[in-house]
Amino acid sequence: MESASSRCSGFFYVGIMEQMGVDRGLASWPVNLIGSVNDFGGLVSGPLSEHFTTVPVLAVGSVLASAGVIASSFSPDITWLSITLGIIHGFGLGIVVTMLQVIISMYFNRYRGTANGIMFAGSTVSAFFYPQLLLFFRNTYGFRSSLLLFGAILMNMFAISLAFREPPWVRNEQIKKKHSVEPRRPSLFTIELEPHRRPKISTSRAVLRSIRGVVKCAMFYVLMITWLSLSYILDIFFATVVDLALDKGVSLPDAVSLIPYFSIADLVGRVFLPLLADQKCLRRATLMVLNYTLLGVSLLSLPFTSGFATLLCACLAVALFMGCGMTMHSVLMADYLGLERLAVGYSIMGAICGPLLLGKAPFTGEPNSYYAYMGVNGD
Repeated sequence: MESASSRCSGFFYVGIMEQMGVDRGLASWPVNLIGSVNDFGGLVSGPLSEHFTTVPVLAVGSVLASAGVIASSFSPDITWLSITLGIIHGFGLGIVVTMLQVIISMYFNRYRGTANGIMFAGSTVSAFFYPQLLLFFRNTYGFRSSLLLFGAILMNMFAISLAFREPPWVRNEQIKKKHSVEPRRPSLFTIELEPHRRPKISTSRAVLRSIRGVVKCAMFYVLMITWLSLSYILDIFFATVVDLALDKGVSLPDAVSLIPYFSIADLVGRVFLPLLADQKCLRRATLMVLNYTLLGVSLLSLPFTSGFATLLCACLAVALFMGCGMTMHSVLMADYLGLERLAVGYSIMGAICGPLLLGKAPFTGEPNSYYAYMGVNGD
């Protein structure tokens, strides 16, 4: 459910133009803000999880994500829609995504890659379900009512979030680390029961300690740069692949059909390629290096394709390695930062990557023919 908005961006784009009577540039603002503000959600989720644990923070993010969409159904203009759908909804999704990755990493060690891949597979599956569902809602009840119903569906995330629990071994370790025994000079009046009264470490001190650990980790900066690159590549690819196919002489229906094919290959990359590392066939870092190398080669091959068949093969390769990169990023974050610093690590990454991802528009340009095609089919 958390990835449904990104998979329905074309529906939002066309619906906003029709409902608000705005041009493409203004209509793209709420849609672009959902993805750009997403990383800002991780900015606050780390410190909050240090104080309230992950489950309450996950629940709050779920409420924000659904409330933003519901409020959007009552939006009078594009500015209000940008705030509710773009900022509030996107911010809530960022919290949900961050906390889900932290909780999954808590429960799995050896098969952490496979577990993250299965979790991220939901994003691919949603591409086959939610766009058609929202189109049905719009044709039956109208665009505003479809937003209201979509928000009601997302409210189920709150109920599901209440079923999550932190592993007892992780929770016990956190409790121990929040207490410390300060060495005391021996005294004639020392009481034997004194050690049971241990001073607590404040939440702010625990967060600062985690921040110091994150900024001292050299691999954190490598992971941050690769994640930023992957985010740009993903958006640029989706924004241009249909137009590239049209430039190659592919018909519009065939060009749009690349998106479902992309989703299938993406699913395979997210779930099955990380198994190579989980089964000890490759080190996780080695798999990541090979994956990004092959992703770069696949992207470079796109301009040299001719016709639908060769373009499809190149797109499948891009999707395969992009899906693996998405999954393995979360795995390596947990491996290099450790569970105790993982949430804060996502917060720091959100603080740095969030503003940088706001600059995607000049690279992606206006939404492409895929969005327009979705609007035509929805009539």
